Amino acid sequence: MAAPEASQLGTMRVVIADAGPLIGLARIGCLDLLRALFCGVTITAVVAAEIGIDDDPDVRADRRPGGSAIAEARAAGWLSIADSTEVPDLEPLNPGVDSGERTTFALALHWQAAGAQVLVIVDDRCGRAEARSRGLPILGTAAVLVVAKQQQLIPACAPLMAALREEGYYLSDGLVAAVLAEVDEA
Repeated sequence: MAAPEASQLGTMRVVIADAGPLIGLARIGCLDLLRALFCGVTITAVVAAEIGIDDDPDVRADRRPGGSAIAEARAAGWLSIADSTEVPDLEPLNPGVDSGERTTFALALHWQAAGAQVLVIVDDRCGRAEARSRGLPILGTAAVLVVAKQQQLIPACAPLMAALREEGYYLSDGLVAAVLAEVDEA
């Protein structure tokens, strides 16, 4: 799925992801949940560089944990990189917002202004606060797992959340408890 052109946006729903959730889901073998839930996901060139799927031959995704799954998603066409000309400059309200999040939010706001229904997948606390303050709908990695279970794409969230933690992905005890209670696994 190629990134949508501005003329195609209308009331189209687009999902734009930051690097963290992609890396986390790829590391536990669950990146395809995004395809199953949303058909396609778009990232910015900055995020592509962060996860190693840009066109720099010195940065190869398959050398990073989960990188080959991310590269395969791009090759399959359901993970696309937005044209950098569609990403306006955005000054973050929060100084803790990194460049990948900044460009993700800029693209989301740009497409939202063009009439698209956007959803941003982001986990970082500063990034989530920035997205909320700008009125962008967000979903985190844990919520992706909840929705996947609700749609019967996975049998349980607990083992996947444990796997994320084993891979070094930070999930607070409170978040894990809340998710497991929500999906009746507490």
